Amino acid sequence: MKNILKKGNIEIGIYSKGAELFSYKVDGEEFMWEANPEIWGASSPILFPFVGTIKGQKYFYDGKEYIITTRHGFVRTEEFELIERTENALKFKFSSNEETLKKYPFEFDLYITYTIDKDTLEVKYNVVNRTSGKMYFSIGAHPAFALKVNNEISLDDYYLELEKDEKVRRVSLMENGLAIRKDSADYFLDGEDRIDINTNVFNEDAIIFENIKSKKVAIKCKKNSKKLEMDFEGFPFIAFWSKPKAPFICLEPWYGITDFEDTAGNLENKKGIEELDINGEFTAKFKIKAEL
Repeated sequence: MKNILKKGNIEIGIYSKGAELFSYKVDGEEFMWEANPEIWGASSPILFPFVGTIKGQKYFYDGKEYIITTRHGFVRTEEFELIERTENALKFKFSSNEETLKKYPFEFDLYITYTIDKDTLEVKYNVVNRTSGKMYFSIGAHPAFALKVNNEISLDDYYLELEKDEKVRRVSLMENGLAIRKDSADYFLDGEDRIDINTNVFNEDAIIFENIKSKKVAIKCKKNSKKLEMDFEGFPFIAFWSKPKAPFICLEPWYGITDFEDTAGNLENKKGIEELDINGEFTAKFKIKAEL
């Protein structure tokens, strides 16, 4: 089911399946990727309870092995319930069930709230632990924003601009989607705030940074004043990704990260894992703002 909300000059569309944002329009201009299945058939999947790949499609918790064959968790294909609608917000809910407990041994409620606040769209995640012990999880966003390409504008005209100059190494990914630890002295950014979105920048998969100084990033174009800015304050990881030569780019704030190649597979020790006590609640949010 499609859920449409309009407030002021902003209009959003969210599917009940996965509570996925599929449309974000400002003054009628669409900023979301069209989810063309021939290139990449998603627009903004929610990554929960894992981000990225689980090594060997299995992990261990409390002495038991669990099998999970999907990447980025499983809620992106689940049906959410729209539990609240106001003049400027839509709130969705998904809860654990008999099937999720077979691959993820925790009872939980997951709430996703989309709020239009003047010229900004806020996306908020709430995770509530309903199990009888601690809960371990990761959560992340994966929105894909369209890059308009035509006879006058090419991919090479687009770039990412970070809030601050950064001196940072990227987390490298292997072909199997696992991260690898490198002792390289090379910095991906060395006192710079800009990443050019050329046709080769994603040849080695996603660009992942951990704990950078910047809390905002903007997609900009050399040929016009149009831009989209994301505020991801609080998220320890930020990733940028696209299919090589595809006319979109994903801005991905994460609490958590794909498994590292040398992981032993114990959930409690997973890099970036979040922990909740009984009845504990976790909240995270990011904001996007587009200008023409």
